[in-house]
Amino acid sequence: MSRLRRLFGREILAETILVHGKDQPIGDAFIQSRFFHELRCLYPNAHITFAVSLGGSAYANSLKSVMAPYLDEVLTHQGLSLDRRALSPLSPRPLAGRRFDLVIDLEKVWWQTLILRRVRHGGFVSASKHFLFSDCWPRDWRKPEHLSEQYLMLLDALGTAKKVDLPPPDFRCPERMAQAATLLPPGPKYVGLVPGAGDRGKCWPLERYFAVARALIAGGLTPVFLLGPAEADLVPIVRASFESPLLPAWILQADGSATFHPAFSSPLMTVAVGRHLCAAVTNDCGMAHMLAAANTPLLTLFGYTNPKKYMPLSSISEVISARHYGTIQPEAIPVEDVLPRIERLVRQYS
Repeated sequence: MSRLRRLFGREILAETILVHGKDQPIGDAFIQSRFFHELRCLYPNAHITFAVSLGGSAYANSLKSVMAPYLDEVLTHQGLSLDRRALSPLSPRPLAGRRFDLVIDLEKVWWQTLILRRVRHGGFVSASKHFLFSDCWPRDWRKPEHLSEQYLMLLDALGTAKKVDLPPPDFRCPERMAQAATLLPPGPKYVGLVPGAGDRGKCWPLERYFAVARALIAGGLTPVFLLGPAEADLVPIVRASFESPLLPAWILQADGSATFHPAFSSPLMTVAVGRHLCAAVTNDCGMAHMLAAANTPLLTLFGYTNPKKYMPLSSISEVISARHYGTIQPEAIPVEDVLPRIERLVRQYS
């Protein structure tokens, strides 16, 4: 494929497409869903394959039904771009020599991109090194701030017109919605609190979440603590700090023990719970993106990560960054600045 294709406006045709990502944390799965939706609108009849080099993908299990209209094949644990030795022309080609009309790389590490470029292809698109290894270029070279827009920049480089206008992924599951309604029955105004994260360095201090929870209770609101299996250590602390706290993802026993609710093994359950919240306070974490998919009014607290790049894609979203206070430590964010934001979200959108 020639880079002059863009200049002459020739359309890129593809019946088989490979999209590659190094890994896919759950938050990325929600962010990338927009990319795959737009890709399918460009190529409604193509066979689209998503390959993950490291680990699994929610698209292969918990989000498979949601993403099925946009993906034909999901390959996990492929190890395509993890070993520099695969750069050697003497090493076997990735994916056992399969060929694709179009290969799109979501990553930007140059040597990993060059490994992926060894997949047999008709055309190749990558933003690595400012599209140095790409066969076509975007119309605008300015790098978008948000990660989702950076993915869409790859599609812009294709210069292909949208063929169909498909509905976006719908993460609302009727079965999960019914379950959520039993966990958070109508009546109270619920406000979600997400004090955990896969990287604890992103977390606002737990005692400050507790201070917010007490202020919510004093104001007639009901805090809901959303904790995943990685935050099992926080469950007894929450139970010891509040009388009958709401922990919908946990089955609480009278003897003080707790087990993770099996329904929450699917992120669609968290989305369903988010539909019952009038607002939520969260760290920069995967659960923030699940709540964004529920269109929960969100206040996201950022430490060292960049809010302009990772802000949840909710239509009702606010952020407070530690950078506003001259640091990247989340504990720099005071409770006094969080409470008015939550009150405003509840007042405006409940």
